[in-house]
Amino acid sequence: MEIEKKYRAVYIDDDKILLKVMTAYAQHTKYVDLIECYLSPIEGIIAIDDLKPDILFLDVQMKEIDAFATIEALDHKPIIIIVSSHWETESDLIDAGASCFLTKPLKGPDQIDEAVEKALAFNSNAQRKAKKPEIKLDSNQEVLPDLFRSSASEVQFEPSESWADFIVKFEKKHPSFFEKLNQDFKSLTPSQLRICAYAKIGFPLKNIAANIDLILESVESSISEIKEKLHMEPEDDLRDFLSIYN
Repeated sequence: MEIEKKYRAVYIDDDKILLKVMTAYAQHTKYVDLIECYLSPIEGIIAIDDLKPDILFLDVQMKEIDAFATIEALDHKPIIIIVSSHWETESDLIDAGASCFLTKPLKGPDQIDEAVEKALAFNSNAQRKAKKPEIKLDSNQEVLPDLFRSSASEVQFEPSESWADFIVKFEKKHPSFFEKLNQDFKSLTPSQLRICAYAKIGFPLKNIAANIDLILESVESSISEIKEKLHMEPEDDLRDFLSIYN
């Protein structure tokens, strides 16, 4: 039987009850080895630079200093998972160095493992972006990008194929995409989920428009609505965001 890798983790939160809940849940996760918990972010910052954990679970609003100041003060930079119910700060915290959000109240070990998977995928994608030219989902693209072909290998998508043919191939390559995306963002409509699937594998906007029988401006408007529902900034790349869902 394959053994899942355990990632050494620290949790900082000024709520004693949540520290106890996380400690209990972490014992039953696939990925988390929770080595320390801290009520004080100052103490946590000092300890993290010594312990050098793989992952930091971090509350947003704390009495001493908030998550922004905590992240900035760290010399050792672990993968950071924000534990919070304050979603209005999400994009700012991602910009500050966080990789994923874990929503309060905590619901169990599976929720924690899913957050770790997303954070690892986000971090890996961020590293790839730093090494490769940025690829945008752009209405001016005339040809599918090379990455679209090379990443598909055994599954080849065609820009003009029917939705029925596309979905069979897509779900073969990304079997959990719709389920996980819909779990995280329940307000997405079937049409918007379809656009997300096309965006994930790199279809130019003009091909998306042709496949769903809409004018280009309508697709661009739909993508703007999708970004709002995904808590993205207008200038963010939808394809990059969707890379963590497979």
